Amino acid sequence: MFEVPIVVFVLATIGRAPGIDLASRSAARAARPHLREVAKHAVLSPCGARESWTKEEDVMRYVRAHCAVVVLAVVAFAVTCWGAESAELGDRLTLDAVVGYARQHNPEIRAAVAKWQAAEARPAQAGSLPDPMVDLAYHNESFDRFTQGSSEFAWIRVGASQEVPFPGKLGLKERIASTEAEHIHQLARRAELAVIGRVKMAYAEYAHLFALLDLLRRNREILQKFAHTAETKYSVGEGIQQDVLRADVELSLLVDRETSLDQRRQSQTAELNALLDRPPSASLGVPEHSEQKHLERSVEELEAEALEHAPEVNAAKSSVSGGESMVALARREYFPDFVVRADYMNKASLLPEWEVGVGIKVPLYFATKQRAGVDEATATLIEAHAEHENAAVSVRARIRDLYARAQAAERLIALYHNTIIPQARLALESATGAYAVNKVDFLTLLNGFTVVLEYEMRYHEELSNFQKAVAELEAVVGEPVEG
Repeated sequence: MFEVPIVVFVLATIGRAPGIDLASRSAARAARPHLREVAKHAVLSPCGARESWTKEEDVMRYVRAHCAVVVLAVVAFAVTCWGAESAELGDRLTLDAVVGYARQHNPEIRAAVAKWQAAEARPAQAGSLPDPMVDLAYHNESFDRFTQGSSEFAWIRVGASQEVPFPGKLGLKERIASTEAEHIHQLARRAELAVIGRVKMAYAEYAHLFALLDLLRRNREILQKFAHTAETKYSVGEGIQQDVLRADVELSLLVDRETSLDQRRQSQTAELNALLDRPPSASLGVPEHSEQKHLERSVEELEAEALEHAPEVNAAKSSVSGGESMVALARREYFPDFVVRADYMNKASLLPEWEVGVGIKVPLYFATKQRAGVDEATATLIEAHAEHENAAVSVRARIRDLYARAQAAERLIALYHNTIIPQARLALESATGAYAVNKVDFLTLLNGFTVVLEYEMRYHEELSNFQKAVAELEAVVGEPVEG
């Protein structure tokens, strides 16, 4: 009659299940004493059938006393598990929450940051001396016996040596590693800005589709009223059947548009979830429409800011700095490195001996080695300068393109919002009143309705286009660009 033993088992395991938050564990623990009391009167047999309750009064008493707690615990667990994934984003989805979530969870950003952290550990390694060498040897005078202690030519030797690069080489190697780390840092910034740009564009499209769906639903209600008016007129002989059929066709077209937009919304949900490293089918809240902002800086100001903050340009700058250090190091390779060594020789009963010395690594093959190294480093530096110039030109061209797109969208937004849509609404209101008194036909009314709907949809489209252009601009410039 009651599934109490099964509920006991489920809730008993909740508190030990991995990935369950503290609220669910607490609810499960709070319910356990009540569950034990209920379970005393419910025994599950090996074949799965339960023994009947001995007294009906006991059943009702324990059920009333304890089952409410069990139900509340089950509901709390289910609600917590269902909402755990969306709790960080909130029921009302905002752009700031989505961007913050992406910064923490996007795998591309995490991989780029980890790569930069790995590069940050290399300069200290590059600037350190090579590991010293310690050696142990035994020297004997003959093959037939050990002569240590009886011959001056038998000993145990303990030695150590340390390679010391020519002064300045280690510092240059450390500087090269530091510039390489800075280059990777800028690439990590570019990866982060690119991901955040894609997140903002995906959010803009997601919010845009929600706005369009809401717009179509509201206009479907208006069109249904027009259709009802046409049916009423047709029923009393003041209208024609063609008006009723045309209204039905327009309603079907709106349903068709809603279906297509809803499919796009689902696809956009999957895309946004992928950028957030969430399951494609994970639920997202209703998007909050961000306040309309404007571009208050000129394109020249954005170009100047990009040359200072754009990660592509800064990465190229670090490559130039690294190339200069590589040329200096290659030229310093003409100078020899040194090896400092010390040895101690134990001769048992005889007097011990010691030895110190300095070795020099002679760059004997400089014509084919060091000279070629200088040529290689020089060519690398020329390449870095060319890439820096190309990065600056590409960034400026990209900014010009995106700025023009954002400006065009901004102008259209103002045109639709301030002029076209108000005029179209006035025309629709006039046609609605005239149709009510049989001064215009239904086709005129329907045309006015269609014009308003089309320009409202274009208005939302340009809002989305502006937000996308701004998101791409910020990814290129490396700083916020809206006023």
